[in-house]
Amino acid sequence: MRLRNKNWTKDYIEQNRRYMITSDKKIDASSLFPQKQDTFLEIGCGKGQFIIGQSLKNKDKNFIAMEKETTVIGVALKKAITTENVDLNNLLFLNKYAENLLDIFESNSLKGIFLNFSDPWPKSKHYKKRLTYIDFLNIYWDLLKDDGIIEIKTDNDNLYEFSLEQIEESKFKLLYNTSDLYSDEEALKDNIATEYEQRFQSMGKNINKIVIKKEA
Repeated sequence: MRLRNKNWTKDYIEQNRRYMITSDKKIDASSLFPQKQDTFLEIGCGKGQFIIGQSLKNKDKNFIAMEKETTVIGVALKKAITTENVDLNNLLFLNKYAENLLDIFESNSLKGIFLNFSDPWPKSKHYKKRLTYIDFLNIYWDLLKDDGIIEIKTDNDNLYEFSLEQIEESKFKLLYNTSDLYSDEEALKDNIATEYEQRFQSMGKNINKIVIKKEA
């Protein structure tokens, strides 16, 4: 569901530019942070619950929250700044479209990518827009370091099946997949839920998850 436009978000983002990635040049993701440690990117961070949770739980890692909608990333940014104990030394925000990733990041500069409840683009003519389409997977391969991981979660069963088909054609190794995450107690131990995930799960909708790895 699209978040209604909030006029205050543009000013809020401008006032907190130190937490935003604003460079127009290609960047090495790890160079953005004071601590030189592995950097993970969430594409489509929504209101930020997942990526904020990651930054709190994993102080030894850096995180980038990417979102194309200015209103949405403004809400996520405010949540991060106002959430108690958030260490913004390991969390930054990026207001851009995922189609241009190769123009934003240097190759081999990310250790992981999260694709949480991405737009399924259900019409068959739009399949190339899906973030697990083979062309996107090839881009992620270029951006990831060796042994880099991609984690995919979706409530959309068709996108789940499509993603598995695309992964089969890619160079990635499939590490894990389930069509019912909440029936796997072991996988849930380290799970951080998104806002969408909590809502769908509470409605009894199954949550699909896939984990793949870049192996040289």
